[in-house]
Amino acid sequence: MRLLAYNIDNKIIEKLEYDEHYIVDRTYELDDALYHLQVRFYNLVIMYEDDLKNCMTLLKATDNTHTAFVVLTHSDDKKFHLKCFRNGALCVINPFDGELLWAKIESIHRENFEKKIYHENYFGIDKEQKEIVDYDNNELQIRGKAYDILVYLYQNRYRPPISKDEMIYALWDDPEMVCQNVIEVNINQIRSKLKKRFHIDMIDTVRNRGYKLKN
Repeated sequence: MRLLAYNIDNKIIEKLEYDEHYIVDRTYELDDALYHLQVRFYNLVIMYEDDLKNCMTLLKATDNTHTAFVVLTHSDDKKFHLKCFRNGALCVINPFDGELLWAKIESIHRENFEKKIYHENYFGIDKEQKEIVDYDNNELQIRGKAYDILVYLYQNRYRPPISKDEMIYALWDDPEMVCQNVIEVNINQIRSKLKKRFHIDMIDTVRNRGYKLKN
């Protein structure tokens, strides 16, 4: 998953990056943040901002039905907080309580922080070992970007189909250097491994829209 940090002290996001919860892009200029939001897909944006106008500019620069926003601010103005909230952002007031901020981020993407999760009665995702296993704990040999894609499809299983572009921009360090073909190659590898073990095709291809993990 990908995170944009705008005007954020590195200490706040070091743990998220160290534990590999997100690929983090950092920016300290409003125009640069707007550019990033226009050319990349983000699962989460954390910004430090006291100016309501700047907050609204960033919030309206992307589709926040799929991008979560957390605003760190000194402002305790009710209008500021209501406006941010009504436009899809959670606010945290300075001085920042690290434990509270962490809890809010975890509540947004809870499955991104769990060490082991299971999909129905089929495969499990072991986050610590970065392995896909069956219920007998046998590894299914789905690794690297194929692992990342399957985890991403699982985490977004209740959404409409996920496009190739979104997966590339959410999962690669340098998405501009990646062609869409790589998604097809990895999806075919995932399908092959899961079908061999469970004898069913678990991934739907929706023409011109993307891929979706079957529930």
